[in-house]
Amino acid sequence: MQGHGPKRIYTPQSIEFWFAKLEDDWERHFSPAQLAAGHRLYHEGEVRELELSHEDAIVHRRIEKHDQYAVIEWGADGVLAVRSSSTDPEVARALAVAGLHEIEELVADEVSPLPENAPPVSVNGHGNGKLPADADNHLPSQARNGNGDGQAASLSAHAPTRVSPVHGVAATGPARALLLAFTTTADGLTFQAHWAGPGRKREPALGAAAHAGGNGHVTSAERTKLIGLAAYARKAHFTYHGDTGVYTLGNIAEIPNFLRGTLAAWRKLFAVELDADVTRLGEGTRTIEVEAVASRRVGDTGGALDLRWIFKAGERLLSDAEVDALLRRGVNPAILPGTGIVTLPTEKLASLNAWRRGVAETHADGALPPYLIFSLFNDTRFKLTLSPELEAWRQRVLTPTAAAATQAEILRPYQRRGAEWLHHLCDVGCHGLLADEMGLGKTLQVLALLAARPVAGRPGLIVCPASVVPVWREEIAKFFPSLAVEVLKAGHDFSVPALLPGGPALWLASYAQLRKHRALLAGTEFGYAVLDEGQFIKNPDAKITQTCFAIRSRHRLVLTGTPLENRQLDLWSIFRFLLPGLLGTRVAFEAALHTDRDGTLTRLRAQLAPFLLRRTKNEVAQELPPKVEMELLCPLTEVQRAQYAEICREGLERLGDDVGAALREKSFGFLALLTRLRQTCCDPDMLPWLNSPLADSGKISLLVEKLAEIVGSGHKVVIFSQFVMLLGRVRTALTEKFPDLPRYELTGMTLDRQKPVAAFQHAPGAAAMLVSLKAAGTGITLHAADYVFLLDPWWNPAVEAQAVDRVHRIGQKKTVFVYRMVTAGTIEERIQTLKAAKKEMFDRVVGGLGGDFDLGRHFASLRELVQLTTAHVEPEPAP
Repeated sequence: MQGHGPKRIYTPQSIEFWFAKLEDDWERHFSPAQLAAGHRLYHEGEVRELELSHEDAIVHRRIEKHDQYAVIEWGADGVLAVRSSSTDPEVARALAVAGLHEIEELVADEVSPLPENAPPVSVNGHGNGKLPADADNHLPSQARNGNGDGQAASLSAHAPTRVSPVHGVAATGPARALLLAFTTTADGLTFQAHWAGPGRKREPALGAAAHAGGNGHVTSAERTKLIGLAAYARKAHFTYHGDTGVYTLGNIAEIPNFLRGTLAAWRKLFAVELDADVTRLGEGTRTIEVEAVASRRVGDTGGALDLRWIFKAGERLLSDAEVDALLRRGVNPAILPGTGIVTLPTEKLASLNAWRRGVAETHADGALPPYLIFSLFNDTRFKLTLSPELEAWRQRVLTPTAAAATQAEILRPYQRRGAEWLHHLCDVGCHGLLADEMGLGKTLQVLALLAARPVAGRPGLIVCPASVVPVWREEIAKFFPSLAVEVLKAGHDFSVPALLPGGPALWLASYAQLRKHRALLAGTEFGYAVLDEGQFIKNPDAKITQTCFAIRSRHRLVLTGTPLENRQLDLWSIFRFLLPGLLGTRVAFEAALHTDRDGTLTRLRAQLAPFLLRRTKNEVAQELPPKVEMELLCPLTEVQRAQYAEICREGLERLGDDVGAALREKSFGFLALLTRLRQTCCDPDMLPWLNSPLADSGKISLLVEKLAEIVGSGHKVVIFSQFVMLLGRVRTALTEKFPDLPRYELTGMTLDRQKPVAAFQHAPGAAAMLVSLKAAGTGITLHAADYVFLLDPWWNPAVEAQAVDRVHRIGQKKTVFVYRMVTAGTIEERIQTLKAAKKEMFDRVVGGLGGDFDLGRHFASLRELVQLTTAHVEPEPAP
């Protein structure tokens, strides 16, 4: 609204005329739509000039550089006519409504409630029809001169409130004092108007009660006071309730300013009475403190959490009814009788609601597991108080004590410590993520736990990729032959008896088979549920993830060396299985990362620390020989260079230069472009429109050159690629250049994975294993090799690391040399930049939990990502 009111032109006679006319209920002459439009014009300060005479009023408005006016003429029966410069009668009458509100405000400004001994104003044809003799003293100098620019007070966005028409106005008589009795309610500050008589007698001045028992007759001077009160109340944003005669200031935030400032002016005009609670409202808004008080319902480790939320205003505890009312208002201020105005800060309310939604989503039965206190302990927005018993339990979780030696004869020291950590989590009723680096024996550590700590009457469940099921069977047969095992297949219902009496001690299930048996999970309870290669449930929307969430078990474990492959949501999904509710809802988790990434990661590390164990080879496997990693820059042949440039040019023409837009709007074309460029970097023969000789691939030529010395010295080598087609071209090159070299292959099409692996491991002398990168991630050991070639950079460094660790793992006796073959000046170099960023993310959260992988964060344009640059390449000699 504009900061000042309209220009006012009037005379004492015109004020008297319109003052008398305001007794009429003029709003009845307008439609609801006209009233609503007029209220809006009034509140938005659209009236620019108001000109009053003793016969009519002219209301001026400026709109789109043109003047618009409405003339209000008053007849004997009220508003007789509205004439306007506008041809639209609705617009004209809306402007008239705005003008009448401005006239009400002007009258209230210039005719103050009269002193007790002032002569009355004559109305309705009685008396001399003039203002009192000293009325001129109540008007500003502008009005006395017949010209004014009075300042208008700011008005409420609500429709103006008018006092109900006053009936039975007496022509003469003294004006009684008008007493305003203020009280507080949950809805705001209220007051009722009373006529104060002798002997503290008081009569209602407004509402239905004012007309009962003859109380509706007032003098003209008293009517003046009621009109003035209506105007002052409207300016202060009070709303009038005609049936009760009560005024309410419902905007609680405005109450302190009214009590500290405006009320002092009102006291000069009216008698004021305040109840005990009103004065507290003037003290301002008090912030509510939130505290969680937690204890255990029973004394054992399985006892549910008893959590009470306490809301305090200073030292006063709020009742349940007050808390409910406060929560319903959200962050808006509320009035608490006996306390004053209070508010719950936005961040506390948001955090409390998010925590409650997370609990309701994962624990609908209301039984809260004690580990949920760790979701509150690291939230500085709350104070958390634990009972002595619960605090002792928390300390047990944080400080595991050494357990008795477990399978000391088959476990290495760090593996024994891992098995003891798993024992500890089971003992305190928690669940954990064993995130040891690949090759450190996570399988063995879990089997040691399952063998030493069985759950009576409940089988265990181990879920893993289909390719890893044979590995688990072999490990069980080798180290724990007493464990009965059954592999889940079609037709099983988790009750098929095993070869040993008592049924299976363990069910082995592939993720695919478990999904097929999902309907049976609700009726089965396991002692242990173990998810191997837990990154398989990184997508919380996937069906296999939802299947795993449906598993019911006393203890839950996840094994993976790469818990954070792409984004933090991977980790949220894993812990949604392990400790439901610990990380809140998915929406709240992602919102917190978006709002405060660094602060959220700090809290995340602290929350997960008691339930996550990760060791690297450098930390615990001192017997492992070193691993030497290096980039091998590869040249482009002329064919590769020409094809790369042409594909890049066509792609930019088709997709434009905006990376984000290409990903959002043309994702298929974008990914197709990147794939074609990567294929060109490896071997132009992979392009469907070419049939190139091996010599056209600079990468294959360099590989053959490096292998000459390596296989000539009797070393075994493993060659990885994402592209099975590229492996086929390498096989052809090896056949031509090294016809006597034993070659083995492992891809997604290999049915018996163990057969080529065993043959390669036991082959005497030099040998080469060609492996599809995805097929090599799990379930195989290739430590007979000591050279590794990664033919094409993979987007995800964790996938590469899994592949490399098939070679660099327990049992390796030689230094392992890892070559990443990168074509210089191409997209492959940019991929390496992305991988470095993702490794930093992994180290921050898990090894050391990071940032979502986003091309737009690394490259300002698509051209920067894919363009070919000049690079001089000097291949490094093999060691």
